[in-house]
Amino acid sequence: MTQNDNKGSQPGISPDAIYNFWTNVLKLPTIGPMYAFSKDFGEYAKDYVNLGKVMADLKTHNDNYWALVTAAFAKATTGTSERAPKQLVTKEDFENYRRGAIEAFEDAFTGLFASPEFSVVYGKVFSSQLDFSKALQSIAEKNFKVLNLPARGEIDEVLKDIHELRKSVREMKKEIEVLKNDQTRRIAT
Repeated sequence: MTQNDNKGSQPGISPDAIYNFWTNVLKLPTIGPMYAFSKDFGEYAKDYVNLGKVMADLKTHNDNYWALVTAAFAKATTGTSERAPKQLVTKEDFENYRRGAIEAFEDAFTGLFASPEFSVVYGKVFSSQLDFSKALQSIAEKNFKVLNLPARGEIDEVLKDIHELRKSVREMKKEIEVLKNDQTRRIAT
């Protein structure tokens, strides 16, 4: 079979080659971070699929957000051209143009920001951004565990414990000070 006879197939790596590659990777020695990674490969795959879904949602919501902003901008520029003087000759004409532009943009964007549709779309964008951050943090925490590094959650726990210890020490110092004062009063009397 010549190369010209293979017109219908796509050049590149076959799925069998990819499968064989990962099979060989999984057969590597059972030490180090590669083993830990390969052991949890299914979990990583789920995390990356979830990240892809979150990114697709974020893109959709961002597109909707920018479509609303673009429509408001178009409305504002149309309003500006309707309010603008026909000729810009005098300083007063330029001032009228400036006022017209300010009013048109203010009306268009105030209307946009006050609309329920904008609130819904912006809420979805914000929620998607938080989901994206959460998905990335989940992946990072798993990578930190594989590398035997403390994860953010563990550091947060340590910081909380330190804060509680400091608070306890302050309270104990106050109690000791009160006890010392009471003891010096008893000795003085």
